[in-house]
Amino acid sequence: MAFKDNLAQDATKTFLNSDEFAEEITYTPKGGIAKVIKALVNRKRIDPAYEDAGRVLLNQFEIFIANDETSGVASINKGEDLVSLAEVIGGISIDWVVADILGQDEGAWHLLLQK
Repeated sequence: MAFKDNLAQDATKTFLNSDEFAEEITYTPKGGIAKVIKALVNRKRIDPAYEDAGRVLLNQFEIFIANDETSGVASINKGEDLVSLAEVIGGISIDWVVADILGQDEGAWHLLLQK
């Protein structure tokens, strides 16, 4: 098994496992059908880098989702795809826009969401 295969397998079986770290969210691609997938959600306040040091970015979350069509999504439409999740664990889900792609590899997408 190649390293890239291991990345994809680790993403879905460990990090995006709801018995471990993940929770269910609803992902709706632009013009597509909503589907429930698992995500690793970072709800902490995001600190900007460098020149904006000392400020805090509100109404933004980071998520990690699988980079495949079966258990995640295969492509991202920045500024157009929607993600429904709660601001606090156990809260009511609200819609967030995928504002940016922060990272990507064979196993996962790292996305910035904005309210």
